[in-house]
Amino acid sequence: MKPTLAAASLFAVLLVSAAHAEPQVFDCVAEPAQRVAIGSPVTGLLASVRVGRGDEVKRGDELARLESTVEEANVSLATAQANARESLESQRTRLELAEANLERSLKLLNSGAVTQSKIDELQAIVAIARRDLVTEELRLRLAAIELDRQKSLLARQSIKSPVDGVVVEQSLRAGEFVRQDSAIMTIAQTDPLHVEAYVPTTLWGKIVKGSRGTVSLDHPANTRIEAEVTVVDRIFDAASGTFSIRLALPNADASIPAGQRCKVSFDTTVAGQ
Repeated sequence: MKPTLAAASLFAVLLVSAAHAEPQVFDCVAEPAQRVAIGSPVTGLLASVRVGRGDEVKRGDELARLESTVEEANVSLATAQANARESLESQRTRLELAEANLERSLKLLNSGAVTQSKIDELQAIVAIARRDLVTEELRLRLAAIELDRQKSLLARQSIKSPVDGVVVEQSLRAGEFVRQDSAIMTIAQTDPLHVEAYVPTTLWGKIVKGSRGTVSLDHPANTRIEAEVTVVDRIFDAASGTFSIRLALPNADASIPAGQRCKVSFDTTVAGQ
């Protein structure tokens, strides 16, 4: 009788332990990491839109371009001015000639063939030639800076994606006027997805940043992926006795649709260690 009772007690303990080790499951929602309303740093006419709703984009991809005829002409003009080195070469030749004349005249000064006043005149010519050469070198440096500025202004006419994601809304089309407060389109960043969940306050200190949870989704069917906790709110919701957490769910191939409900489970024993 006693062995039977001991076995029953052991079985009961094992059942209780198994119940405690059972992962806890909570409702969650998988959302885009961020939604970015794509605008323009300048106003202007929208010349072209290269992507539309549903298109996937990569960071740095050109999404749209404003009309840029004037900016392109300014870049061409600035390029020509920055590359105009004929005057610089002319000033260098002029300086070399003036220095050579001065050197020859100095050799003749002691013989009386050249007067001191002529030497003074030649020295002044050399000084002026040096100053003009410095001025021309400065002009070219300023022209190079102006070229960079005009290229930057032209680059602002090209609207590029700041994130990897998918276009979820297109607000403006080619031919429409873009203001600085206008949204041309909206891009949702879908890698990673942010999984938002509320968990009981009894798990405070057990679920922490870096904890791992398993996210279960219906789309694609029977999807189960491990995700890492990236945010743990430090403010409880007193009414529900919960606090909010966020997990980063990898979605590099964009196979998981955002905006769907999900379940997240934790082995709280492991999470608390």
